[in-house]
Amino acid sequence: MLCTAGCELPKRIATRGMMFNDDFYPLSLWKDDDMPTTQLNLALSESRVLAGEYLNAKVLVNSADTIVVQSFMVEVKGIGRTGWVNIHTDKIFETERVYLDTRIPILQRGECIEMGKTQYPIQVKIPEECLSSYESQFGTIRYQMKIDLIATTEQASCSEIFPIVVLSRSFFDDIPANIMSPIDFKDEVDFTCCSLPFGCVSVVVSLPRTAYRLGETVEAQVTINNRTRKGLKEVTLQLGMKTQFEARSRYEHVNEKKLSEQLIEMIPLGAVRARCRMEFEKCHIRIPDGAPPTQNYNMGGGEAAIIAIHYILKMTAIPGIECEIPLIVTSRGYSDSNKQAAFVLHTRRGKNQNDANQKRHTRNIIEHKSLL
Repeated sequence: MLCTAGCELPKRIATRGMMFNDDFYPLSLWKDDDMPTTQLNLALSESRVLAGEYLNAKVLVNSADTIVVQSFMVEVKGIGRTGWVNIHTDKIFETERVYLDTRIPILQRGECIEMGKTQYPIQVKIPEECLSSYESQFGTIRYQMKIDLIATTEQASCSEIFPIVVLSRSFFDDIPANIMSPIDFKDEVDFTCCSLPFGCVSVVVSLPRTAYRLGETVEAQVTINNRTRKGLKEVTLQLGMKTQFEARSRYEHVNEKKLSEQLIEMIPLGAVRARCRMEFEKCHIRIPDGAPPTQNYNMGGGEAAIIAIHYILKMTAIPGIECEIPLIVTSRGYSDSNKQAAFVLHTRRGKNQNDANQKRHTRNIIEHKSLL
């Protein structure tokens, strides 16, 4: 038993106000010597960078104390990966390609970072052969910037990773000139069954060109001549993206490919009655700004791309009508600013012409010859 006779113990009653009193809970009890004293951040001049150009950024350092640097550098990497497991053979397929790997020192050993907020501008050249950033189930192309700061104390040392978005370099100058001319895609579906003529459906999709840049709007005119005794339902115009992935088996070293199709936008056109001809004008589909441009399998030198991207314009209708038109999507217009300005002016003039009787010089995608 503790004897308290002859002595008076001080009494202190804890109240809610004491919980926020420094005298009741001294700051020294809350101070942790192992807490980090440095914070890193990255400020980019633009959200996306085009391959072949410079990426300008600022490394932001917020330090509670003066730091003596042992190593302070930025590592920029771009890696493409494809992979999956074949459910029939249980074989593992995977491939990895390095598109970018560079290191940039910011400060040398022994230099100091003053207390407070400090900025360090950096500039990174993105190679022209870099592919676009891409995310999917069977493959990814990712670019990242890793900032690594090693100081004399563990509390001041830190490392952060920031993703960056890269667009592959492509212009209208890189494609054949005839792709920039108007085109009529013609197709015919014959519903003859067991030698009994049920009629056929003729489809004509007219486009001013088949090459567009990111953010542009595809303007199509669809003409359907239904010569059957049954009406067409759910006529739609779709913009899709087809992606081809290639990977190599881990042990057998055999390549395998996968193909996926993604719907970007769909416009319902309605229905076409039996024995009727209808024209659907001003069918507008916009190509998203954040989509990757066309990426060919054969890059024209070196290894083939493990992720190939293509765009299609598809017209569908029930029963069983489907027409596909390949499109080329570039990241930019013409590389020459004067040529690009003239092209934009020519496009605007073409939109303002409403003369329905004016004939267009078109190309037939099937016959490959000029028509009037």
